[in-house]
Amino acid sequence: MKTYDVIVIGAGNGGLAAAATCAREGLSTLLVERHNIPGGSASSFVRGRFEFEPSLHELAGVGAPDKSGQIEDMFLRMGGDVEWCTHDSTFRLVVPAKAGEKDAFVNENGVLVKVDARMPVGFEPFARKLDELVPGSYESCMKAFDLSTRMYKALDCLDNLKKLPGSIKDFPDILRMVSHTMKEVLDALGMPKKAQDIFNTYWCYLGSPASKLDFLYYMAMLHSYVEYGTGIPKYRSHEMSLALDKVIRESGGDIWYNSEATRIIMRDGKPAGVVINGEKEVYAKYIISNSYPYAVFKDLFEKKDIPEKQLKMLKSRKTACSLTTVYLGMNKTKEELGIKDYSVFVAPDSDSDKQYEAAQNFKSGFCIINCLNEIIPDCTPEGTCQLFLTTMTFGDVMKDVRPQDYKKFKTEIAKDMIETCEKALGLSIMPYIEEIEIALPTTFVRYLNTPFGTPYGYMLEKWDSMIPRTVQYLGDQPFDNFFFCGASQERGDGYGCAYYTGEKAGGLVVNAIKKEGK
Repeated sequence: MKTYDVIVIGAGNGGLAAAATCAREGLSTLLVERHNIPGGSASSFVRGRFEFEPSLHELAGVGAPDKSGQIEDMFLRMGGDVEWCTHDSTFRLVVPAKAGEKDAFVNENGVLVKVDARMPVGFEPFARKLDELVPGSYESCMKAFDLSTRMYKALDCLDNLKKLPGSIKDFPDILRMVSHTMKEVLDALGMPKKAQDIFNTYWCYLGSPASKLDFLYYMAMLHSYVEYGTGIPKYRSHEMSLALDKVIRESGGDIWYNSEATRIIMRDGKPAGVVINGEKEVYAKYIISNSYPYAVFKDLFEKKDIPEKQLKMLKSRKTACSLTTVYLGMNKTKEELGIKDYSVFVAPDSDSDKQYEAAQNFKSGFCIINCLNEIIPDCTPEGTCQLFLTTMTFGDVMKDVRPQDYKKFKTEIAKDMIETCEKALGLSIMPYIEEIEIALPTTFVRYLNTPFGTPYGYMLEKWDSMIPRTVQYLGDQPFDNFFFCGASQERGDGYGCAYYTGEKAGGLVVNAIKKEGK
C-alpha cells in the first residue's frame, strides 16, 4: 500500500490550496473529496439559460490591470491560471427611512432613505466621500487606513513563525491595536458614529459586528477592497477550483472524488492515515483537513484519541453565521431594471450591532443584492441579467421548520428578500424573474458539512481574534502531523482567507518534510 507524504481531506478552497502547494513542491500528495467536483460551494450550477455563482460575492485583493493584489499573487505562486474580472468599486449602503424620520431624504431612485452611501476605490477618494457624507470624518478615516498599511508588515512578521516574538515589537501601533474591536479603535481615532457605520458595512462578510469585530482583521479586508476594488473570476468561482485541480494533477498529485474520509487511522498516538468510504485504507506522514473541526472530531476520531485541548476549544467557540441566497435569472437587462451597482447592502439600520441583532431570525430587513453582469457583462444571454440576494442568520433557525413545510417556507423567505430589495432600491424585480433557485442554510449543510451550514467557521471575538489565533496556530493544531485549514482557522471566512490558510498549512508540511531530509 502506497504511503503518501500528505493526504488532504476536502477539496474546498483551503484543501485545494494546501494540495497544490504540496504537490508543486514535489510531495506525494493525495486530495480526497466526498463530492464529485472540487470547490465545495466554490462551483457553479445551471438553471435554464443561466449559470449561477453559488457563494462568491466578490474578492478583495485580486488587483487591478496595472498591479496584482494578494489573491492574484497567491494564485501565481500556486500556479493557478485564472482569468480575473475587476471592478473599480467597493460597496453601496442603503438604509430606508420612515416618513417623517429625522435626516431622511429622497435618493436618486426616489426612495426615502436615512443613508445612501456609494463608496469609491482609493484611500483618499474613500475618505473624501465619507467626509462628504459625514463632515469631520476625513482625518480619522485616513488614520485608519494608515494603520492598515503598516499592519500588513506586522502580519507578514506574524506569519513567519520563526521570527516571533521579538520582531513584532518593531510594530508598536499594531501591538496597541491587538485584540481591540472596530468600535474601540474608531472611537479612539475620533471617527463620528454615522461615519463608523458606513465604514463598517463589510462586517457581515466576516460575521461579527463592530463591537465584537477585531480591528486588524476587518481592516485587512477593507484595505484590500479600497486599494484594488472588487474582483471575481470570469467563469465563476468554479474556475479557481478547476485551476487548482489542474495544478495538483500536473504536479503529480492524486485527486479522488466521490471519496469520503470516514475514519482517521491512529498509530502510536498520532494520525497515520485515512479510511475512505468506510473500507479503503490510505496512509500518509502528514494530514491536512479542510473539513470543519467539529465534524472531523465527531465523525473521524474516536473520543479517546482527541486531545483534551481540542475538546475545550470546541466548547468555547461559537459557530458563526449561516447564509441564505436567492439566485435570480432575469429576462431584463440590468439597465432595464435600473441597476447601477455591483454590490448593494440594504439594511434596516446602519449600525452593525443592530443589524447583527436583527439577523437572529430570517426576516431581518437585511439583504445584499449583487448583479454579476455589472462586473462580467456577458455572463448571461443577451437581453438578460442575473442577480443574487443574500441574507445571514445565526444559530439553528431551521429547527422549527417541518419537512412538509420546507418548500413553502423557503418561498416565503425568498419573497421577503426580493421585496426588501425592491422597496429599498425602487426596483421592480418580481415580474421579470425567469429562473429562481433558493438556498437556505440546510442547502449549505449538504455542501459544506458544517453546523447550520456556516461557511464562516467560528466567530472571531475579542478573546479569540485573528492575532491570538495566528500566534497560537501551531499550538492549536491537534497533532504535530495534522493541520487544519479553511474558514475555521485564524482568518475566518472568505475565499482569500481559505486559500491563505491552505497555502500556509501546505507550506508547513513542505518545510517539515524537507527538514526530515527527504
